[in-house]
Amino acid sequence: MNTTHSRGAEGRRVTTRDGHNTLVIDLDGLPGSVRGARHATADFLTGARIRRRLDASDAAVSDVLLVVAELVANACRHAPGPCRLTVTLTDAAADVAVRDTGRGHLRITRQTTARTGGYGLLIVARLTGGIHVLPSPDGKTVRASVPLPGPSPRLTLV
Repeated sequence: MNTTHSRGAEGRRVTTRDGHNTLVIDLDGLPGSVRGARHATADFLTGARIRRRLDASDAAVSDVLLVVAELVANACRHAPGPCRLTVTLTDAAADVAVRDTGRGHLRITRQTTARTGGYGLLIVARLTGGIHVLPSPDGKTVRASVPLPGPSPRLTLV
């Protein structure tokens, strides 16, 4: 097992392991956690592309970043204290998990014309096909798997 550690901004610990296929970030849950999680995930995915461990479309990478932002924002907004983000790359997906101290159940809000917000989990569910919640004695882990289709083929005009 290959493990490297580096310190991110605002006290975050960024760890890559298992041949650089897994990213783990401990977040303090304070303002800036979502931004830090997005930036660290973007750097991780860029590195995976450079090392040819990720061959995904730009749209798929954007979906991963959106799922990361929504799940971390939900943890920071509804669970007190720190949380942990884990992003694991497989051949077909980016598995995103956020562990927090919240004990509440997730509620996915249906889209209506009366509401102007609160659709983060609905967006995540639509991008990933489902959200899984794993309760634990000290909180919960919320998981979602983002499909990673390869880049669109380039058309050559003859």
